[in-house]
Amino acid sequence: MHQEKRDSARMTIHAKADMRLDAQNLEGELENLSLKGAFVAAGGQFGINDVVTLNINSTLACGIKAKVVRVTDKGMGLAFEKPLLD
Repeated sequence: MHQEKRDSARMTIHAKADMRLDAQNLEGELENLSLKGAFVAAGGQFGINDVVTLNINSTLACGIKAKVVRVTDKGMGLAFEKPLLD
């Protein structure tokens, strides 16, 4: 049985998002979001512990620094350096 490790609630949200690491840019779709992280479905991926800049299109959430904490064949789990509402 899978044990939930998150301590903040997630909400399902679908929005275009892009992630940048140095000169690399990767586009995807935000699938869920919490105060402390997000999951982005993308065709490519960055590596575990890479720190990326996340921009969520159609919102004012731009320039969010996040660490890649999980990689699946579908996308990446991100942990924000600072909670969205600090």
